[in-house]
Amino acid sequence: MSEAIDMDKTATGSGAYASSNITHLSKIDVTGAGQVSIQGQYAYLGYMYGPEGTSIVDISDPRDPKIISTVMLENDQSHSHKVRVIDDIMVVNSEWKGTIREGYEDGGVRIYDISDKANPKLITFLKTFGKGVHRFDMDENYLYLSTEVEGFTGNILAIYDFKNPASPDLVSHWWMPGQNTAGGETPHPKGKEHRLHHALRFEDELYAGFWGSGFGTIDISDITKPKTMATYDVHPPALEPSHTLLRVPFPVGGRNIALATDEERTNRGDDDGKPHAPFYVFDVTDRSEMKLLSTYHVAEEASPYHGDGIRFGAHQLRETIDYTLAYVTWFAAGLRILDFSDPENITEAGFFIPPPGKNQASPLTNDVQMDDRGLIYTTDKARGFDVIEMKR
Repeated sequence: MSEAIDMDKTATGSGAYASSNITHLSKIDVTGAGQVSIQGQYAYLGYMYGPEGTSIVDISDPRDPKIISTVMLENDQSHSHKVRVIDDIMVVNSEWKGTIREGYEDGGVRIYDISDKANPKLITFLKTFGKGVHRFDMDENYLYLSTEVEGFTGNILAIYDFKNPASPDLVSHWWMPGQNTAGGETPHPKGKEHRLHHALRFEDELYAGFWGSGFGTIDISDITKPKTMATYDVHPPALEPSHTLLRVPFPVGGRNIALATDEERTNRGDDDGKPHAPFYVFDVTDRSEMKLLSTYHVAEEASPYHGDGIRFGAHQLRETIDYTLAYVTWFAAGLRILDFSDPENITEAGFFIPPPGKNQASPLTNDVQMDDRGLIYTTDKARGFDVIEMKR
């Protein structure tokens, strides 16, 4: 577990707190940002609340990032807070954000041609069902969408072939037992809390968070017939929903490893004062079984922003792992950089806690990505986009 920080030694001139190996390069005061994706000299930002949908940011000068275009939303009931990019194709989600559900028809993903970064052009809108797509993964051939589907309770997996971006084709669905209520399955007692949050591809497998039902892995060696390989439910003792499961692409200590986070909820209610959402390390060497190796919590004293009513806990990992450091957003505790070279003894290699956005009691560090130069980019769920550098 992390230790209390010395406020006098870690405060920076920008108003942020950071470990001595972190330099804060710049900040853009954008409204609440969701996912950040990086490709080349551009960052792509999804927005939590609208009316902005997605911005393309020139990061060629990391001390002076510049927004060069923003796709605006046409439906005020939607948000478009997730974005991924491959070459000149940008895919963003469209999801009901929660005021007027009746008649909502905008759920799905939009696919853009971004060969002209200043003028993204819509190729197609892929409509799914209900409230639409939450988080998703993609590669050159397929979209892996977490979406509502008619007849199912809670989000399930929908895989689409989008080699032709103008005309994606549904390949397959996957769901957990108890979700296919229209097909006669007995409803799961957790209802919509028993659902797919999102799944990330590694070779012929998907690694997934199941929200109220922990984590699991899915075999897609036959992509038309996804099959569950292994599951691990951290509830109980975990109190928060399970968010991300990410395969490490190299062995650590002779074992195949997956990293995971739960997501701290906005309002904890009766869980105030109890353990927050943590970071996990799993042994996934045996494809049929997940073994929990360690659970890591950030101590509240490791941030100047904590206490009941403050959203303090894990959220999301940097989804590219190229050495034994995990970059994990921790809401009011900022960005935590965790060394998992010993998977059963996690230590901190650095941290960055931005100042709260305007009119906010604490930061809400939401997502993280890194560019080819090793520079790190974080978003704030309420307000802010930061660029930092870590010395190794």
